[in-house]
Amino acid sequence: MQATIRLTNLLDTIADLLPLTYDELTQMTSKQIRDKVAKPLGIPGCYRMKKAQLIEQSWKELENARAYLHADKVERSQAKQALKQLKKNEDYQITISEIATKTYNRLREIAQTQSNLTDMKEGINPIVASVARAEMREYEFSTVKSRRNQIKDALYQMVLSEIPLLKETMEVLVNYFYSQLLSFQKEDSIQLSKNYRKAVKGKNRDKTPISIAQLVNDCRQTLQDLIEGKEPHWASVSIAFALGTGRRMVEVHALGEFEVTGKYQLHFSGQAKTRGADGAKDEYSIPTLFPAKQLLAALEYLEKEGRRIDGDEQKRDRLATNRAFGMALSRAMEKYQGINYKGLRAIYAECQWYLLPESTKIKTEKHSLYSDWLGHLDKEGKLDATFMSYMVYQITDIECIKN
Repeated sequence: MQATIRLTNLLDTIADLLPLTYDELTQMTSKQIRDKVAKPLGIPGCYRMKKAQLIEQSWKELENARAYLHADKVERSQAKQALKQLKKNEDYQITISEIATKTYNRLREIAQTQSNLTDMKEGINPIVASVARAEMREYEFSTVKSRRNQIKDALYQMVLSEIPLLKETMEVLVNYFYSQLLSFQKEDSIQLSKNYRKAVKGKNRDKTPISIAQLVNDCRQTLQDLIEGKEPHWASVSIAFALGTGRRMVEVHALGEFEVTGKYQLHFSGQAKTRGADGAKDEYSIPTLFPAKQLLAALEYLEKEGRRIDGDEQKRDRLATNRAFGMALSRAMEKYQGINYKGLRAIYAECQWYLLPESTKIKTEKHSLYSDWLGHLDKEGKLDATFMSYMVYQITDIECIKN
């Protein structure tokens, strides 16, 4: 925390020292080296050192400082680029970058004006309350959780772009801010969660009737075409894979990795949303509606056709997949009345439940299996209420999935 003391003067002094050459250093007197170089660099015991030792230690510290600042410059540049990308990808009315920047500037002001951690924490608590209340007021339960993690990520990117002498202090303050934000929002989150469940249950009473016969037949035909060496349109392949696995668009076209583990089973990793859960599983086995080998071939076809985005690119730009493929997939889904691409995930779960033997259904809670298949977890890694948002269809011809 001492890094904040007389910070401006210290930075100016070090900046003046960095261009110093070895010859210039050797031409200085012992007193000059001690007072103008060794002391500002914080070399211990410099008062007892002779000139040769002063030169050796001072030059060593200067070289270390130059190397550190160069590495830090690269890290800061990368962090600034990440923040720039964040602003570019924003689609919230109140942007993450705006909230994070204002918060970080207030934390930074505290770091520069307060001399001890206790005073700093007291100054941070009102900031926590302000941010927490604003988020709860403007956004729904699931969005608040998602935004909270995005705010945290943005703040840590700003720490990476911080000047070296403030970086450690700012990391401590950001950690404290986030831990307090979690605590502050906990009670409100419980109430919002209840409201969310109530709202979704209300929607579930009015399920939309749909027919899936044409959709299922088209998907089977697409997969058969692949087996026969034909080249179906990539959008049809994507739809077949999404229905067969219940995965999101971003998992199909970017993040998901799959391995055949059974005739109708794939091992899946790359879950797009773990909802901020520490230790939440992002890989597990999933049952499939179509033969697993056919589905894996479909994924490989998408890869070959250039319809898969690098996972790192998707993580940097969370809208990358939607921008690249969203419009084409929406058009491809228009032929299936009342169903969009996201709805394939809901249909997958309904069909999986339908295919279970009655003896299994009697012993199993429907919501438990939905959450298991779709990977829904809350902050503690327990099953959450999100499964209810997928129980939206009344499939009038669900028996076609057996044929």
